[in-house]
Amino acid sequence: MKKVLTFAVLGAASVTLAACGGKLGEAEMMTAQGSAFSTALYNDYIALSKGEYGEGDYTDSDRFAEKAMVAAMGKDVAPYNPGEWKIPENRVPVMTGAYERLVAALNGTAKEKATVQLARAQTSFDCWVQEQEENFQPDHIAACRDAFIAAMADVDKMTMVAKPAPAPAPAPAPKEMMAEAKTFQVLFKFDSTAMLPGGDAQIKAAVDYVKNFKRPRVTIAGYTDTSGSKAYNEVLSERRSEAVAEMAMDMGLDPKNVIMRSYAEDRLAVPTPDGVKKQENRRATITVESR
Repeated sequence: MKKVLTFAVLGAASVTLAACGGKLGEAEMMTAQGSAFSTALYNDYIALSKGEYGEGDYTDSDRFAEKAMVAAMGKDVAPYNPGEWKIPENRVPVMTGAYERLVAALNGTAKEKATVQLARAQTSFDCWVQEQEENFQPDHIAACRDAFIAAMADVDKMTMVAKPAPAPAPAPAPKEMMAEAKTFQVLFKFDSTAMLPGGDAQIKAAVDYVKNFKRPRVTIAGYTDTSGSKAYNEVLSERRSEAVAEMAMDMGLDPKNVIMRSYAEDRLAVPTPDGVKKQENRRATITVESR
């Protein structure tokens, strides 16, 4: 069963779950107090607790319910620190960077300017951490990760400070204003995360290009061709994006600037029917732009 991260009202199912008792039932009986951000956290953690309860994962359901109860009392609720969880080693750099990015937003103005979106980012990140430690349901991991990415993108938009108008006197524009968004491409061998010759050079060029921006955003996306099953290709595209991210970070890319995507058979570079091997579609892209 694929996890769908919805934070909407669950209707009649809510009554059924609450009747089961436990920490979820206790949490649902509370009335959220405190700030708007605490209330948004409470609602989202309740939704996560219900999702885990429905899957029979009562341990994580209780954990999310406990966080909901703390939020309901108007107290601070910190996101999970991936360093305190048993995260697979090859996922640690990306998740650490995401955590640092989230903490920076929590310590800034986003609680007031992007209240609901920041709460969604925190709860989605906690979901990502929990699923990544379990590490046996890639679609669940991807759902939580993508929800975090989408929420943080909204937070960035809503908290972005407007840039002042340029001075009338002619002067060279700041370096970050001169640089344009640019995409670099890495190709892969068939059914593999092994890059074709030149892939490392493309990654190095992307890492160097990041230096043109004061506040860079680096989106790394993996893709496949249409050969193989869709489910298999979803996992393969994720592994390709992670292979590129790991090499880029080894070359000095700051993980807190990285956003991960995996599109599998979607967004083909060269459209083909299902079941077609096509080199141009076995790729990953690195898009560098300013926040």
